[in-house]
Amino acid sequence: MASVRASESWAYRESTKLQSFSVDQHAMIRFDSSAHTDTVSSHVEIAFTSSPAAHCVNGSVSAFLVDGAGHTAATPAGLTTPFPLRAEYSARTAQFDFTAPRDATPCGSTALAVLQSLRDLWIKPPDTLRVGTTWKDSSSYTVCRDGIPLHAIVQRNFTVSGTTGLDRRMFLTISRASLTAIEGTGTQFGEMVEVKGTGRGQLLYLLDPATGEITTATGTSSLELSLRSKLRTQVVTQSVTTQIIQR
Repeated sequence: MASVRASESWAYRESTKLQSFSVDQHAMIRFDSSAHTDTVSSHVEIAFTSSPAAHCVNGSVSAFLVDGAGHTAATPAGLTTPFPLRAEYSARTAQFDFTAPRDATPCGSTALAVLQSLRDLWIKPPDTLRVGTTWKDSSSYTVCRDGIPLHAIVQRNFTVSGTTGLDRRMFLTISRASLTAIEGTGTQFGEMVEVKGTGRGQLLYLLDPATGEITTATGTSSLELSLRSKLRTQVVTQSVTTQIIQR
């Protein structure tokens, strides 16, 4: 494959080949100011095909395993793999809107929650890229925490930060910074609870300009949630490391 020099521009073309990825996330969760920290890890295996003309992707999640402290990695109860993936680009936000498998409500679909956590697998660069090119997108969707539906707004900013050589091939390095705002209300243990939160994250992609495919991405994110009821206020902080690898 032809290499790309750092001084060159590149016409981006989204890959239409079948792509397979593994996504590993490790979260450290702290409640209030407690010194105790819970840890949760997840492993996802996913394959999909993009259809640029139809502005959508189709595929499936073949594995989803969760490993908590003291527990063997396993698929959560109520979730069966493989399960299908379908998503369409929203012209309004340039991020995907996912179709919920089987269940219509976000809090009723573990599969949809898994898909929402995989959003960083898909980026939509401009048609022409060079070092220093920037773009941004945003999305608005519902996630759930302990059965409470939360409205999330995520803004992502991308920069082609440079190039790097690997195995005699040239890759574009793309930096992504994100800001997240979350709010929602629901009932928990018979009490009305109000949830608000903010988060931020950094991710570095390696993108193959010859194929239009992401090969790897690594980064970190943090989220702070405040849960308020008549009885108490609880603050939950979460730190996550993410690694995406093309299979």
